[in-house]
Amino acid sequence: MLTGPPPTTPAGSARRPVVASLVVLGLVLVTALTVWGLSGRGATNPSTTAAAPAVTSGSTGAPGPAAPGAPGDHDAALDAFYTQSLSWSACDGQTSDLCGTAEVPVDYARPTGDRFGLALRKVPASDPAKRLGTLFINPGGPGGSGLEYAQYAQFVFSDEIRAHYDIVGFDPRGIGESDPVGCLTDADMDLLFADDPTPDTAAERAKLLADADAVTARCAASGGERALHMSTAEVARDLDVLRSLVGDARLNFFGVSYGTFLGATYADLFPATVGRFVLDSALSPNQTETQEMTYDIQGFESSIDAFIDWCVARSDCALGRDRAAARGELVDLLDRVERTGLKTAKPGLTTIGEGWASFAVFMCLYSDQSWPTLNEGLAQARTGQGDILLARAMSVVERSATGRYAPSTYLQAMIPVRCADWPRTPDTPALSAARATAQREHPLWARMTGLLYDTCRTWPAAGRTPKGATLATGAAPILVIGNLRDPATPIGGTKQLAADLDSGVLVTSDHDGHGTYLTGSSCVDGAVDAYLTAGTVPRDGLACR
Repeated sequence: MLTGPPPTTPAGSARRPVVASLVVLGLVLVTALTVWGLSGRGATNPSTTAAAPAVTSGSTGAPGPAAPGAPGDHDAALDAFYTQSLSWSACDGQTSDLCGTAEVPVDYARPTGDRFGLALRKVPASDPAKRLGTLFINPGGPGGSGLEYAQYAQFVFSDEIRAHYDIVGFDPRGIGESDPVGCLTDADMDLLFADDPTPDTAAERAKLLADADAVTARCAASGGERALHMSTAEVARDLDVLRSLVGDARLNFFGVSYGTFLGATYADLFPATVGRFVLDSALSPNQTETQEMTYDIQGFESSIDAFIDWCVARSDCALGRDRAAARGELVDLLDRVERTGLKTAKPGLTTIGEGWASFAVFMCLYSDQSWPTLNEGLAQARTGQGDILLARAMSVVERSATGRYAPSTYLQAMIPVRCADWPRTPDTPALSAARATAQREHPLWARMTGLLYDTCRTWPAAGRTPKGATLATGAAPILVIGNLRDPATPIGGTKQLAADLDSGVLVTSDHDGHGTYLTGSSCVDGAVDAYLTAGTVPRDGLACR
């Protein structure tokens, strides 16, 4: 699940639509893969850091940001990285934002070898007298731009949070402006959407898997050694270097979607340096494929139900006015698209199939702000035209009308990160039977997700093995928040992460869409703001309505 760059927003615009668009940057990799049916599923001045306030928590206290200068726990061979000079200068010669670059080793096992240059953007605290330290942020993806996320901080974070923290976004190693590893051609990326995500014959299945293997192999060959070092664990180690360089003894972090995977990984690697963490719309690194499939079904079903309820109440609903029949109407429409395609006016994509169409439908479920677009796109699709759905999908993946993809698009990060982070689940008879049952009992979900293939068979490195135990033992309280009807990171996964973390504190919101903070719940917003600015830990299990 991901999108393109944040929209340009005029001053005074309402926060909610902008935040919803930004949060789509928190595209969970597993959903991005569904379009192919392939998911297997220099230091700052210490004098600028204010003393930490007293904790005013509930049953557990969140630590105030620690005094600067405390050493991190790292190998002496990495001293050069932890002590490098981080210099800030005006970004592009404009605004008050500051930009900088830090170096990290490509391979932490060989720190004297090649290096990545990490691009950073800092929005200084608006009230220096209240400043508590730095809040690092990640919008998800993997592949979402932390630089753009920081650039739009005024729409993503409350005035109180921006008063208390320097907001720092960064593009992770190999992504965006951080020495990008571009391993896919435009033709490769088009292929992700051109293949039939729900093959009906052995020949169609064989083609889908062969294309997946070929693209993965080409990515590994083109990306080289750097592509093999884009794992979340390595990005988490980069974060610890950055924490040290800004002078904070503890890392304060706000991550959305895949950014929660990064935050949980950091907390598990460095529990002693966890400061105030907020993980919004979460998934657990411990999730098995069976759990993930269960959560995905629950999340999708609740989201499509909400859209259908909204749609059938309208006189112009593309699915009719009968709620009971609406699902079948959408299934039939996608089946027709699979058979005959949709005509478009886009050069090079004069006909699109189920891959592009189902991706657009799923992306429109991310926020109720997109429901009118989805309704219009479905109505047009019933006439055999696909321009509205294609425009939505192309904006998400940053594809131009001429067929060129933005060089920093998240799709470039999809294979290297997924093949490092997602476990290679053996295709056992029991798992195959569970998939078949799920697809039969949830036909609309099946058309959104396709078949669950493993795209990493030709990747030259092993995938991650889930820890399968408590994460971040001994860490300070970590706030985990999520919407009850989130199609991208379903609430089941968010609840699992809160339970898997030794100090997880769960807050849920009775809302639709992907992304929880600043998307309509004053209850959630108040809990997050009080936690980040005053250390007040909300009650575990707080249900916001």
